[in-house]
Amino acid sequence: MSSSQIAKSCISFLVVAVLFVALVPAGILAQISNPGGKLAPVSPDKIWPQTLQGSHYNEFWNYQIYLDDGTKVHIIYSVANFGSLKSPVSGVRLSVLFPGSNGPQIFQLSREYAIEHLIQDKQNNRMQLRAERDIFFEGKLPDTHRVRVFTRKDGNQYDIDLTFCNISPGYTRGSGKFNVNGEPIGMLTHIPYAEVTGYVAVNDIRKVVTGSAYMDHTYQYQTTTSLLNSGYRFVYHEDADNWDVIYFLLPDDGQARKTVGYRLYKRNGEVRQASIERITQKTRRRVSGKNIALTMEIEMDNGERLRITRSDDEETFSVLGELNWIARRAARTFLGGEVIDFRGSAHLLEDSQLPKMGEYNFFVVD
Repeated sequence: MSSSQIAKSCISFLVVAVLFVALVPAGILAQISNPGGKLAPVSPDKIWPQTLQGSHYNEFWNYQIYLDDGTKVHIIYSVANFGSLKSPVSGVRLSVLFPGSNGPQIFQLSREYAIEHLIQDKQNNRMQLRAERDIFFEGKLPDTHRVRVFTRKDGNQYDIDLTFCNISPGYTRGSGKFNVNGEPIGMLTHIPYAEVTGYVAVNDIRKVVTGSAYMDHTYQYQTTTSLLNSGYRFVYHEDADNWDVIYFLLPDDGQARKTVGYRLYKRNGEVRQASIERITQKTRRRVSGKNIALTMEIEMDNGERLRITRSDDEETFSVLGELNWIARRAARTFLGGEVIDFRGSAHLLEDSQLPKMGEYNFFVVD
């Protein structure tokens, strides 16, 4: 089998789900811009897939769930059309981190299904990956919501059932479409903050839990032709009236650190927003053999500056990590690299405010 055939057979929805921005060929400066307009509520119908009629698309729903006992759950539901590379699929990617006195115990899995199995039950507000699989999200936002993952893989059984309440309404900036090299990229925050109850179980570990959750939704109509440099999320949850979420992307233009993305925050009951224009300063430190941002100073469209600093690194995950070394090398050659996720704790600094201790989710392209 040739290297390109190996890559085509092994590349799952994970690769394309993370590499969601089409960029210009190397050497040409990417033209990027944030949308104009004011803070706008997200219509409930925007939670449905926005791209399924396209010949190429990448779309995903990224849930980050932080529980009071220290357990952390990340769930990504996805749909993707690879064009001639592979038939369209839906999928789920799951990470569960259980805290422990000897360090965290982490479980990770991915699943995918042919797109014709995808169920969009709009009457009951449920998107399910396959009829006979309990892998879905449901509920009309912001009234109610639920996420469910029940599956087995590599000798592990995963059973996640979480219900959201006290859900803060979703928001976006203007149209919600950001521009990278002339291509529109939808970036929506459906759940900036919600309270969570339910249970998380992996094998014989089962916990009844409470906590908070965040969810954003990203989509585009093109398959990635060149890779991003990196992407960044920061989530801070104090309570329903005080939270802060940041999400922005850095193209691999090799020159200016101009970004697309936004900050959405609620302080003393008032929701505010600002576009993130560029990274003005960055320092790096190695994690799992890779140099990733340790401290970043970012500039917003209102002239204010924020600083995000990683404080504790907990999880590293490669989207090609499940492949054997031959398939992984072939996939890296075909794609031109791989995407690696890093998660852990961080703090946010701004003028005249106390530091906010929250959670980071960065990815870099290697």
